[in-house]
Amino acid sequence: METKALILKLVKSKPFVQSRDVLKRKKISRQTLAQHFRELIEQGKLIKKGETRNARYFLAAKAKKGIGQISVFKKSFFIEGLGEDRVFEETNLKLNLKKILSKEGLEIGRFAFTEMLNNAIDHSRAPKVAVEASCDGIHFHFKVEDKGIGAFENLKNKFKLRDHFEACELMLKGKQTTSPEFHTGQGIFFTSKIADWFRLESANLLLTVDNTLPDLFLKETKKIRGTSVSFRIRQKTKKDLKALFDEYTDSDFEFDKTHITIHLVRKEGSYVSRSEAKRILFRLDQFKRILLDFKHVAGIGQGFADEIFRVFHSQHPEITLEPIHMAESVRFMVERARGGQRPL
Repeated sequence: METKALILKLVKSKPFVQSRDVLKRKKISRQTLAQHFRELIEQGKLIKKGETRNARYFLAAKAKKGIGQISVFKKSFFIEGLGEDRVFEETNLKLNLKKILSKEGLEIGRFAFTEMLNNAIDHSRAPKVAVEASCDGIHFHFKVEDKGIGAFENLKNKFKLRDHFEACELMLKGKQTTSPEFHTGQGIFFTSKIADWFRLESANLLLTVDNTLPDLFLKETKKIRGTSVSFRIRQKTKKDLKALFDEYTDSDFEFDKTHITIHLVRKEGSYVSRSEAKRILFRLDQFKRILLDFKHVAGIGQGFADEIFRVFHSQHPEITLEPIHMAESVRFMVERARGGQRPL
């Protein structure tokens, strides 16, 4: 499909388009893509909001109806003595969120905003935190940034991990916190799952969770100081926060289930060795139910499968292991391990 036609098709199907949306689907340079955007703006088909790589492009016809007219609240706070609820209420008043968001959207926005801000307050070791929130007629978006130790570095130090990849992997399991006396480690887990789009950048890693696909991505980037967390959800969402909690908690309201995306945590090679399996299993004995998601995984090794589905299971028979999205080659190895056959 010709690039301009692709841009217009995308922007008609979603509130706005960014460069990365097009670059995922078409192999062209950023300079060429920028020229296509300029021409569509000159033709009156698109309008642009923001600058550089974070610019958002809206269909001009939508903008005339109020979509794309962004209301923004932006402020920095000293962390000492800061209350996350107070900051959310200030944001709520400035953007009139109670009127703009659906009842469900306000509940989700409050939960996600206060959880992410509280993480910065309690864990960042930074003197200040910057908050930005906006509504564009379609989405509620917020960003929380600090210049502290960094989320991945903090976890790496606390649990004596080898690198930031392992820290990210551990963080996504849930129940992982550097301050267990104050935190349950559930904030990022549930915030990333209820969002339409969630991004966390720290050290040299960028984690993106896109629940509209659904999929998640982890890539190396230019190293930054501290942590930046961004969250986006539709203003009139009907997502049910309680239903999400119920999915991952038992009848006693204990957070007992987690969802591990296998392809995200591979650093090199394939899923073959026992050591790779042990890394994935690290601290999963805290859960009673574990979803192992093999989406995008073409195959696994015998040692990898045996370590998870025979050894770990025999050590923790009370834990339910549920593999999902398996290719036939993966299914074969899982069933072989569960059948009690030892690797050749």
